Amino acid sequence: MTEDMGRERWSSTLGFIIASIGSAVGIGNIWRFPYIVGANGGGAFLIPYLISVFLFGLPLMLLEFTIGRSTKTSVITAFQSILGRSSLAGLAVVAIAGLVLSYYLVITSWVLAYALFFALNSPVDFHVFTGSYFPLIFFFFAGMAVFLTVRSGVREGIEMISRVLIPVLVVILIALVAFALTQTGAAAGIEFYLSPDYSKLTDPGVWTAAFGQAFFSLSVGMGVMLTYGSYLEGGALFRNASIIVVADMLIAILAGLAIFPLVFTAGLDPATGVNLTFITLPAVFVDMRFGMILGALFFAMLFAAALTSAVSMLEVPVAAMMDSRGYSRKRATLLVFGVIMLIGLPSALSYTALDLRLLGIRFLDLGDYLFGTIGLIVAGLIICIVGGWYMDRNRICDEIGGCGWQQKIYIVLIRYVVPAILLITLIANLFQVGG
Repeated sequence: MTEDMGRERWSSTLGFIIASIGSAVGIGNIWRFPYIVGANGGGAFLIPYLISVFLFGLPLMLLEFTIGRSTKTSVITAFQSILGRSSLAGLAVVAIAGLVLSYYLVITSWVLAYALFFALNSPVDFHVFTGSYFPLIFFFFAGMAVFLTVRSGVREGIEMISRVLIPVLVVILIALVAFALTQTGAAAGIEFYLSPDYSKLTDPGVWTAAFGQAFFSLSVGMGVMLTYGSYLEGGALFRNASIIVVADMLIAILAGLAIFPLVFTAGLDPATGVNLTFITLPAVFVDMRFGMILGALFFAMLFAAALTSAVSMLEVPVAAMMDSRGYSRKRATLLVFGVIMLIGLPSALSYTALDLRLLGIRFLDLGDYLFGTIGLIVAGLIICIVGGWYMDRNRICDEIGGCGWQQKIYIVLIRYVVPAILLITLIANLFQVGG
């Protein structure tokens, strides 16, 4: 599909920025970032994280925007226009985005369920919830919310829901921070979260964690930003990307200011990782004054983050099918959604009474490692190689703007530095599991 054939467009640059922020801000920003900061040197971790974001995350985001806007098409056909033999590489990126979504929808459904439980003043223990078949019902409803949004199109679906949900997310987050800072454990929580331990900066593991967090929290590396960039007409890409990156960082930092004071006030272990969202925090809300309201607001905020991210992931294969096969949006969305729901069913069943596992590992946990960790890094490498090495350099420079020396630095980053960091992160993840 080309521009002349009426390719969809964002209504404005602001709409594009808000939708991209919605994609970048996901569940990981709310629960993963605060824990990673606390476990890796507190405030000192922000140093390698900021370096990672601006020397690694931002260049890769810019490359995706550049490929999308300059080719005016989605991943597979964009790769074909750059390098005729790269359609399989594009297909791999699209497949990884769909596979990540297949299990991400399961987590999104849990968030939806907990928002409803707290809103109805009936919180449920996570083990009780996942020991039943109720998660399947919420898996379906969460999937339908994503399906209906993408089916409605770029402006009427993706952009509209982002314009509504992102401001709501920010308002709720600020309200939760304000409340959390009035609690008795606020000082201890902030100390755990932000007190710098500069000795950690000599630990390679801390830098690897920073690289990984920068990569995973910005929705780069799986074709989302490339696809979103293909719907953009004008605007300064560097400025737009910088706004998106800073907004993503601020929301992640604010999340920690909301979470840790509450955890320390309740006297619970702050280093609970994944359990923080569905086990530790619900217990905090249950025992607090106004806990049902706070819990409902917290999980509503999480659902807003999860939904806008899930929508962006579904758009990648949908847009690819529309552009490469000529399907209508409605037909492409229905076909892709049906396949992803089927693929995601084992992950959904792995956290139900069936407790579905493969080689002793729950399907969701296995998918998170294979697709959400290893797969995303591989997809990022593919984008760097195809875009950084095979796309015409002048075309890249025209899109990103700036003067000559800035463009030279960018080319070095995207051809050498970013791929090297991705390889280091990939090896570190493989050795971590192997160890």
